Amino acid sequence: MSRGLSSSVKTESATGNISRVLLVYIGFATPQYLTNASFELVSSVSGSSQTYTASGHLKNITGVNEANAPTKNSLSISLSAVDQTYVSVVLNENVINSDVKIWRGYLDSSNALISDPYLLYYGTIDEYRIVDSTDTANLVLNVTSHWGQFDKTSGRATTDNSQQRFFSGDKGMEFAALTVRDLRWGRADA
Repeated sequence: MSRGLSSSVKTESATGNISRVLLVYIGFATPQYLTNASFELVSSVSGSSQTYTASGHLKNITGVNEANAPTKNSLSISLSAVDQTYVSVVLNENVINSDVKIWRGYLDSSNALISDPYLLYYGTIDEYRIVDSTDTANLVLNVTSHWGQFDKTSGRATTDNSQQRFFSGDKGMEFAALTVRDLRWGRADA
């Protein structure tokens, strides 16, 4: 798929009055549409017309890289956790493997979204963490491209919680979190 700029973007960029914006879709149970613009934007890049909210909750996106080979690309999306909206979502829903799409859009001189934003990144939530300090609170979503699925090892985790879920009362994994070494099970082939 070609990602060349549309003719309308090229025409507007010739004027010198063009601004870049991001349109972010996060596939929670109630999907979230966010933008880094200072005002709400309406776009139909996700299939139907959606309003992308400029609430200030979208703080930062880091690690957007492109390569010409199939590699595992990852990025981090930092959301404000001050009002607990997104923290509640990630703690009460299973958000791992939820889709995340990021489009690059352009605004013309009158701050209208120029048609045809292009898909900059598509991936799934790999993990999340809540980062608190005395000044601020952030929810950081680590997002991995679909190539990251090839690196994952399927199966159960070697944690006490996983063991208790399937074998209540079993103490076999009680101290598994205390060791950080890679344990080799079975024959020791050198």
